[in-house]
Amino acid sequence: MLTVRCQSAPKKLWDYCINCCSSALELALSEKDDVRSVELFVSLSRLHVQLKESQCRHLVTFLNDTIHFWHNLLKDKFSAEFEEVLKLIKWPFVSSNNVLSTPTAESLQRLQLLSEYLLQLQLPLTVRPEVTSAFLMDFAPLTLPMTLLLRPLKKRFLFHFYGTKQTNRPDKPEWFFTQVLTWIRDHEKFVVQWIQPSELMRGLLQVVVEKLHSELPHLQYDDALFSHMVDETLGFDRELRESFSYPSTQPSVIGVLTQAQVFVKWIHMEKKYASEKMDSMLSSETAWLPLGSSELDEMRVSECGETFLTLLLTMTERYTSLPQPGHRLQFLELQLELLDDFRVRLLQLLHEETSDPLSSRLPAILNTIHYLASVLQEWGGLTHFLHLQYYKSQFEKVDTLSHGDGVPPPSGAPDLEGLQGTVFDDILDLLLRMKTDLLGQLCDTVQLDVIARSREYRKDRWYAMPSPKDLVNPSVTPSACPMLQVLAAKLHQLQELLSVPLFSEAWRQMADHLCQFIYEEVILQNCFNEGGAMQLQYDITRNLFPLFGQFTHKPDAHFTLVKEACVLLNLPRGSALLLRDTLRLCLTYDTNEDVKEADVLADVGIHRLTADKALAVIKLRTDLTNL
Repeated sequence: MLTVRCQSAPKKLWDYCINCCSSALELALSEKDDVRSVELFVSLSRLHVQLKESQCRHLVTFLNDTIHFWHNLLKDKFSAEFEEVLKLIKWPFVSSNNVLSTPTAESLQRLQLLSEYLLQLQLPLTVRPEVTSAFLMDFAPLTLPMTLLLRPLKKRFLFHFYGTKQTNRPDKPEWFFTQVLTWIRDHEKFVVQWIQPSELMRGLLQVVVEKLHSELPHLQYDDALFSHMVDETLGFDRELRESFSYPSTQPSVIGVLTQAQVFVKWIHMEKKYASEKMDSMLSSETAWLPLGSSELDEMRVSECGETFLTLLLTMTERYTSLPQPGHRLQFLELQLELLDDFRVRLLQLLHEETSDPLSSRLPAILNTIHYLASVLQEWGGLTHFLHLQYYKSQFEKVDTLSHGDGVPPPSGAPDLEGLQGTVFDDILDLLLRMKTDLLGQLCDTVQLDVIARSREYRKDRWYAMPSPKDLVNPSVTPSACPMLQVLAAKLHQLQELLSVPLFSEAWRQMADHLCQFIYEEVILQNCFNEGGAMQLQYDITRNLFPLFGQFTHKPDAHFTLVKEACVLLNLPRGSALLLRDTLRLCLTYDTNEDVKEADVLADVGIHRLTADKALAVIKLRTDLTNL
């Protein structure tokens, strides 16, 4: 084999080497020595590597022409033999012949040998023809064996899905997608054993990409057809990756959808259909009905809330596979815009409500907001959205540092350590604030109803009541009945209307408000004889606490002020007198022993009331008025 190691060798010596290789190739071909022919072509290619930087352009041109001449000759020879073997093994394995006997071992060995020859006939990179199709620039050139294997499949594809054939329908892109997936499945076993599977898929993808590029410019003027094409394209890409393990590092059909003009149209269509879907779901007569029974669905999920979240979820599934973070972030911004639009629409619906909040759509809207916020908090911790949060923060840093100077966006794997917040923090803050406001409105409504029916109870003659000990069957104070009845009814109504977590917040909030109300408006505004103090304690412990005992094992823990005031009002007279004098002493003389006051109160079970407040309650006892 003739080789020249020195690029500075005389031109005549290079000419001699090239001519010797050509002559030897001609002889090898005449003698049908395939191995020798391939080896000599590889030698010519190596000469090109040594001469590619040479300043002698005529010599380089002569060598390139020689390489192309022998490449075409050898390629035609081996390709013809390769195609003959393909006929013997009944390639391609379409439905009409895939049940025939398996190829013979001799045919497969010959196919493998010819594949090796063709692979060695690859032209040097610098003399290969350039890819002229802009949309195939991302695809690496196919090897010669793969090009020959794909040729009959491409012919079938062109025959069925171009021109005037009935199978070439813009409204049925799933037909050609399904056909390509069928071909991949039918040939999967064979290519796994003899060829690189990803290369076969990459070759078929080029056919699909060309088809999409020919269709999409026309479909952009028909929203329905365009949307259907996008959905089918995304489904095809997902099927390739999930069912056939197509590598994520290889180019895909998604690249067609992310071209500027197509992507802008896609985003516009997503927004348009999402807005139309929101209009439809909010205007539905069943929008605010729960999807399941209260026994099975603790969140009281409304039809509207579930439909809206499904809308966001399906949108996420569509754009998750987009390779560029910038494109995914644009979809995220659309989702955040839709979330805020949904929130504003709910506010508008609430402003239209004029009836009692408990009988309006407010509880259902509140459940929806709480459910939506819960789901967004969960989504914020998912890897997909954490990556978007990282990319978003990096893009913001780039914008800050570059001041518009065209600094490239971040690349590489995201570093999630030290990441602050989630992509939903802003909208979550608004939703949670809205939830708090609406829950407060419901609790205030109940509170006002309770207060309205408490007047007689607040004005009762607590200073002149008989002792319940004197009664055969102690009972609740008659003036308390209207207040307790409305409280029980409203609690039951709220429990039926609100989700379990929301109702848990509601009854606690109502218990706190009611405790403060009874303490300030019933206890501190009246004086109590022994009978009145005992009756108040009976009303609280035997009637009020059981109402909240349905929701907690310790209802008294939510009425600490009232409970401790009742303790002070019902202390034996001597104990109350001693406690009063001791507390006065502690407050009068500055002994700097604050703990002593707390200890004194703790001895009688008082832990929440301060010394001043405890004295104010003791002062309400009529039996200590003149002492």
